[in-house]
Amino acid sequence: MDNIRLVVNADDFGLDSSINRAIIKGHREGIITSTSLLASGPAFDEAVALAKENPTLGIGIHTCLVGGLEPVSAPKDVSTLLVDGRFPMTYGEFAKRLASGEVNMSEIYTELDRQFAKILDTGLPITHVDGHQHLHVLPQLTPMVLSLMKKYNLDKVRIPGEERLFTNGLRDWKRFVGKSVLTETAERARSVMVANGIGCTNYFWGMMSGGQLTEERLADIIRRVATKVGSHEIMTHPGDDTAMLDRKFGWHYHWEDELAAMCAPLIKNAITAAGISLVTYKDIYGDAQ
Repeated sequence: MDNIRLVVNADDFGLDSSINRAIIKGHREGIITSTSLLASGPAFDEAVALAKENPTLGIGIHTCLVGGLEPVSAPKDVSTLLVDGRFPMTYGEFAKRLASGEVNMSEIYTELDRQFAKILDTGLPITHVDGHQHLHVLPQLTPMVLSLMKKYNLDKVRIPGEERLFTNGLRDWKRFVGKSVLTETAERARSVMVANGIGCTNYFWGMMSGGQLTEERLADIIRRVATKVGSHEIMTHPGDDTAMLDRKFGWHYHWEDELAAMCAPLIKNAITAAGISLVTYKDIYGDAQ
């Protein structure tokens, strides 16, 4: 077994053709080994076809209850999850609705179940489960995700808990606080998942620099990965048209910079020099237990 194994996972496969193209380019020409597929993504069918053309790319289920996307379910079946027929835009808006009791919990299960089923019905081999804006680690949702993983015989999950004091060179207090809260939430989810036989990586990277993972910041992460025996995941958000994606989503991500970082010779050389093995979640063996 290799001492250091690294999953490089690109989120939001199926959200847009620009993102789909970038993920495939980053897999074929760079270090991307894995991606997370959005069942409700507008470019879902294209993503599925691309995945079938690239069988070495690991495919995860990117559960989604936010981001302004339409549900997989008929709107009448999940009406408490929707605002004007779509999911709320942000994690914060969803959390407020959840805390206030506006959301019917059975509708969450229904929608997530249909997302799992839609992706599994493609026939693609599924390596893991994660979540858009990481909602899958919320304490109200973790038992549902666990139940669905058991139902569909899936045994790997992302735990987005980044090292608590790691800033990746960013001086952004608001982002740091958000990352810290998410890490605490994620570590509680880890305990639940591991106790129920679900595997996850030992380490997770890319939260502090989410959407801003430049080559310099990625190199910083690789240096840290090289010092820690075990399994790691780096999260990335590549795209090949930053201007268009920014107009469409308004997230201010550095889409093209992330794609460039994923394909940078310096990064590939650093991984090789450190003896890091690039893998998918199918090569993670319940390491976090």
